Amino acid sequence: MELKSLTYVVFALAVAALYYGAGAVKYGQRIVLLAANLVFIAATSGKKSLAIITLCVAISFFAGLCIEKAVLANQKSRARRLFWLDVIVSLAILCYFKFFKDTFVLLQGFLAGRGIAVSELLSPIGLSYFTLTMIAYANDIYHKKHPAEHNFLNYFVFITYFPSIVQGPINLYKKTAPQFKLRHQPSAEKITMGLQRSLWGYIKKVVIADRIGILVMAILKDEAAGGFLLFWAMVLYSFQIYADFSGGIDVIMGLSEMLDISLTENFRAPLVSRSITEFWQRWHMSLGEFMEKYLYYPIVLNRSVMKFSKRIHNSYLKKVFSATLASVVVFVLVGIWHGTGWNYVVYGCYQAFFVSTAVLLGPWYKKVRAGLHINENAASWKLFQSLRTFLILTFGRFFIRAKDLPQAFSLMRRTFRNFSWRQIYVLFDGTLSNYGLDCKNIQLMYLGILLLIAVDILHERKVKLRETLCRQDVVTRFVIYLLAVFAIVIFGIYGPEFSSSSFIYQEF
Repeated sequence: MELKSLTYVVFALAVAALYYGAGAVKYGQRIVLLAANLVFIAATSGKKSLAIITLCVAISFFAGLCIEKAVLANQKSRARRLFWLDVIVSLAILCYFKFFKDTFVLLQGFLAGRGIAVSELLSPIGLSYFTLTMIAYANDIYHKKHPAEHNFLNYFVFITYFPSIVQGPINLYKKTAPQFKLRHQPSAEKITMGLQRSLWGYIKKVVIADRIGILVMAILKDEAAGGFLLFWAMVLYSFQIYADFSGGIDVIMGLSEMLDISLTENFRAPLVSRSITEFWQRWHMSLGEFMEKYLYYPIVLNRSVMKFSKRIHNSYLKKVFSATLASVVVFVLVGIWHGTGWNYVVYGCYQAFFVSTAVLLGPWYKKVRAGLHINENAASWKLFQSLRTFLILTFGRFFIRAKDLPQAFSLMRRTFRNFSWRQIYVLFDGTLSNYGLDCKNIQLMYLGILLLIAVDILHERKVKLRETLCRQDVVTRFVIYLLAVFAIVIFGIYGPEFSSSSFIYQEF
């Protein structure tokens, strides 16, 4: 049951209707969500996947109870052992399905050659997301930030909440779980705002991202493509992955808003980021929050790290050592979280390099800007910073777009070996129309990209587009909603000639 499918839309609307219909019954809304979660997981990845997820949730639930019991009894060493045991088990399950998958395929082929049939290894949906949620839950109980949940069904509903289990955001128990225990009354404003956001999410996915995806995939498959053409494909891929991921999140957030459930925002106009550090404060914000709370600060404040940093003679390096080390560790793990190949490790190291050097060389950068008399508030300087950041990120995405590290380096060689800005003519001479999209579809693609950029700029300027739309008269609103639906139906990428893609971050 894909998020972009009509089946999912009908299912979500039916759940919303039953959800509010059951509001008069005690626990009625939780029962509806429980049933919806079970049906969604079973329909999306099968009964075996549902069983594995249930087992993971049960382990986390009982571990939380045991950790709380040890904490309340002031048994610190026992609580610490239980906490780390839970973390190790959770990570072991995650690593098994994430890293053993390729090895399992080889083993399956080896046994098949000897007449031994082995069923396919099923990876539970959302494993990368809810594993982090469960680790954060155990950590917060251990540090007495909130008590453990004593009702298994409540905890199960929270972890398996069907809109966000597929691709996030990563929900923290203290922020999200209490909302499932409340009775929610239907609100015309929230339902309307939720529908608005979901419509925008579907436009991003099926009109913009999937259209870009056809062109990008065709260019990357062309072994003769290189130079500026391949570079432009990666530029388009940067817009594709943003429209795809943020579009999926908008669908999820919109449905949750309809259900009166508030989730953590995952994006804050990342296209206007002026540095790599700022980008990661605006992109996949729920993952950033998890890494900051549960990895970055624990490393920075670790006694051993602080003790080692005191041995450094240079006063400035002594000051920034722990922050730099934490940044490197965090971003290497962020890379590994995205995938299992060495290309993802290199991707993490690539991001870590720019974030860590921003800390290490910050004072030097400041002196250079002062020496060049750069006005940091000038619009031209801000535009330069945003373009520079975008290009750095685009280059890094060679590693996550390629299937492995050799292919990533091969794409880079083909791009830069014969690169010339004079090759920009390929954008205007009809070359792109040889890669799956005609001229009208290419024009529509560029229009969608400009719309993405414009919306980010307006959001950055605190323009509340949805609230503004809600203040319009009923005729204007109806026409805009109708146009949005028509855009999705008419301009969306569907049909047997196109292999409908899953959301990119669903694969992570």
